[in-house]
Amino acid sequence: MGIVSLFRVDKKSPSYQRELYRLHYKRIYNSCLRIIGDTMEAEEAMHDAFLKIFDHIDDLHDEKAFFSWSQRIAVRTSIDKIRKKRIIFEQIDEQTAYEEENEEEVTFSAEIIKKELNLLPDGYRMVLSMRLFENYDFEEIAQMLHIKESTVRSQYIRGRDKLARNVKAAVNSNYS
Repeated sequence: MGIVSLFRVDKKSPSYQRELYRLHYKRIYNSCLRIIGDTMEAEEAMHDAFLKIFDHIDDLHDEKAFFSWSQRIAVRTSIDKIRKKRIIFEQIDEQTAYEEENEEEVTFSAEIIKKELNLLPDGYRMVLSMRLFENYDFEEIAQMLHIKESTVRSQYIRGRDKLARNVKAAVNSNYS
């Protein structure tokens, strides 16, 4: 049962909601997990996102837009959950925000990258996840997080660099 046929039924029925959940819970959960970094909190955010989706499903009139619409709800729910923990974003001047280091590219296992990404501070992890996995541009991220675009860029650059250093250190310690 795809999303197209789901839009032809009563959107408030429990069977409709169960099927919608079954079809999309993994994708929504993974988006929440990438932003939040904690499995229990990501699961809670996923459930909160589905509650919002079910509450506002009548607002969605184009079934083709469901994927991106539900994804935005999941991302914003995750951001709100982290915001409650009061993330502190580091304000950096414009010049520093655009500095990038030229480092050699190395291929690492996804498992090590995922582990090290989850160990990053919330601000870095959230910006990296939104940029790399959710494909939001810097301006969109700034709007969603209510911070300056230069702050988003600096969080991205510093987070990316910290992630790269941590992954290299993890790889080196595994081979030592």
